[in-house]
Amino acid sequence: MIDEIKELLQSFLAPQLEGIRGDIRALDAKIASIDMKLESKIDALDMKIDALDMKLDAKIGSVDTKVESFRRELLAEILRVEQTLSTNFVRLEQKVDLSLGAMVEKMDLFRREMLAEIKAASK
Repeated sequence: MIDEIKELLQSFLAPQLEGIRGDIRALDAKIASIDMKLESKIDALDMKIDALDMKLDAKIGSVDTKVESFRRELLAEILRVEQTLSTNFVRLEQKVDLSLGAMVEKMDLFRREMLAEIKAASK
């Protein structure tokens, strides 16, 4: 009787197990196919990211070049303004020196005149 039960289980379960094994093989094949598709998509995304990275590097390089150009222009303009201001300050300083010199001469002349008047008045 055990042999009959064993034979019955084998005759009933063996085909079921074979069917399950077949289903597992089919699932393995589907998983492998999906894995290959996923790897393909990931590779495509990697390529797109690399292309965008290269574009971004190029744009950053371009911006760096422009910023450097603007920096040089700004420095040149600052130097030009400094030179202009320096020239104007030198001229202003010369005018102030001349005016002060003339004022000193007038004050000396006025002082001498006052001294002369004081001496004349005290005689």
